[in-house]
Amino acid sequence: MTRVVLTALGLLAACAVAPGVRAQTFFGADQMIIPINAAATGGRAGVYPSTINVSGGPAKIQDITVTLTNMQHLAPSDFNVLLVGPQGQKVLLMRGCGGNQGITLTTVNFNQNAAASLTSGGKILPGTYKPTQFGAVPLPPPAPGTPYDTSLGVFTGTNANGNWSLYVWDSNNDAAGGAINGWQLSFTGATQTSFTYQGVLEKNATPVSGDANVRFTLHGGAVSSIVDQPLAGPIVKSFTGLEGGVFTTDLDFGSTVLNPQELWLGLEVESPPGSGYAAISPRTRLAIVPIAGRALSADKATTADAAPWAGISGVPVAIANTPRVFSFVNSSANNSINPVSESQLPYTVLSASDFQAGIAVVDFSISGFTNIAQTGFQFRFRIGNTYSSPVNFFFNQANVHQSFSGKLVIPVSAGSQACSLWVTRTFGSGSFQVDTGDSVTYTILNLRQ
Repeated sequence: MTRVVLTALGLLAACAVAPGVRAQTFFGADQMIIPINAAATGGRAGVYPSTINVSGGPAKIQDITVTLTNMQHLAPSDFNVLLVGPQGQKVLLMRGCGGNQGITLTTVNFNQNAAASLTSGGKILPGTYKPTQFGAVPLPPPAPGTPYDTSLGVFTGTNANGNWSLYVWDSNNDAAGGAINGWQLSFTGATQTSFTYQGVLEKNATPVSGDANVRFTLHGGAVSSIVDQPLAGPIVKSFTGLEGGVFTTDLDFGSTVLNPQELWLGLEVESPPGSGYAAISPRTRLAIVPIAGRALSADKATTADAAPWAGISGVPVAIANTPRVFSFVNSSANNSINPVSESQLPYTVLSASDFQAGIAVVDFSISGFTNIAQTGFQFRFRIGNTYSSPVNFFFNQANVHQSFSGKLVIPVSAGSQACSLWVTRTFGSGSFQVDTGDSVTYTILNLRQ
C-alpha cells in the first residue's frame, strides 16, 4: 500500500459561553421621555430611537432578555415599545398593556421563556414577561413598519453584534407624559463546538495534487488500540483540486469536544477517491483554547480535566462583600444639589486599596426627590479617574421621594482607587434633593482580566 504521510496543525476554537459563565449585558443610557406636550412630537419619545451598539457579544444568540428600566406613565396602555435587531428583526415588546393603572419606577424584563404575559387592564408590576401586544399599528417613522414579530425567538441563532434600536411611542399623545429611564440587553450564547482544521497532505513526501477524501474521528488517546473506539465521528470531507496538498475545513463533533479530557484527532486519507483509506499516524492533538467554566472547576493544573489558569479571565474579587450604605444625616434635614454641571453626590466616597486590574460591576440604589416636576438627572459612578456609562432617571412629580437603582460597569486599574457617585441634570430645571430619610447603597464586584 502506498504510504501516506500527513503533517497538519489543528485548533479548537474556544466556546463562546460555557456552563457557569455569566450572561453578557449591554446598557442603554438614554432617557426616553414622552413630554407633557406629546402631541407636538406625535407621541414619540424625545430619543427615538435609543440605540445600543453591541460589540463582543455572542455570534450565536441562545437567549435574550430585554429590560426596560424605571418606567413611568399614568396610562401605560398607551406605551408602544418596539425592538429592532442588527439584522432588521422587529419585535413589539408591549402595546396596550396595563390599562390606566399608573406606574412609577417600574422595571420589567421581557424574555420568551417567561411564565407570564402582561395583561390589558391589570397593573404592570416589576417582573419578567413574554412580549405582550393587544393589537398592532405601525409606529411613526423612522421606526420600521408592520408586520412586527411577537416573539423574541426571532433572535435565536443570530449574531448579537451590531446596532439595536428601541422605539418608544405614546399612541394617544398623552398630555401627562411618561418615561422609560434606560434599557439593557442580556444575552447568553450557544456553546460553540466547531473548529477549523488546516493541514498539508503528502504522499511519499510529495504534496498531493488533485482530489482526496479525508475521514476524521475524535479519540481520547494518541495511539490506536483494540479498545480505543472513537469518541465521535467519523466525519468525511471531500477535497477537489488540491494544490500543494493544502486544505482547510470546519469540523463539528458536537458536545464531545467539551469533555474534560485530552482529545486527539484521527485522520484517514484516500487519494485518489475510491483507492481505499490509509490511516495517518500519529494522531493530532487538539490544542484547546481554555474555557473559563472548566478552568474554574479544575483542582490541579496537572490533572487531565484541568485547563491552565494562564489567560483565564473573569475571576471575581469582591471589593465590598456587604453593601456600602451612606445615610443622609445633614442637620438641616435637606441637601440640595443643582447639578447644571456634573456634581459629586454627598456621602458616597469610598477609598479601596485592593482593586485588581479588570472591570468593576457596581450595583447601586439611590433615593431622593426634586423640587420641580418634569426634571431628569443622569448618574455616573467614578472609580479613580474613570467614569461609567450613565444611568438616567426622570421625576414626573415634585417633592415626592422615589428610589431608583442601576448596574454600572467600569474598567479599573490595580491598586488604591477612590469611588464616588456623580449627578448631572439632563431635563427640566429642578434640583436633586435628599433629606434624612434618603440613602445611597452600592456594592462593587471587581473582575480580573
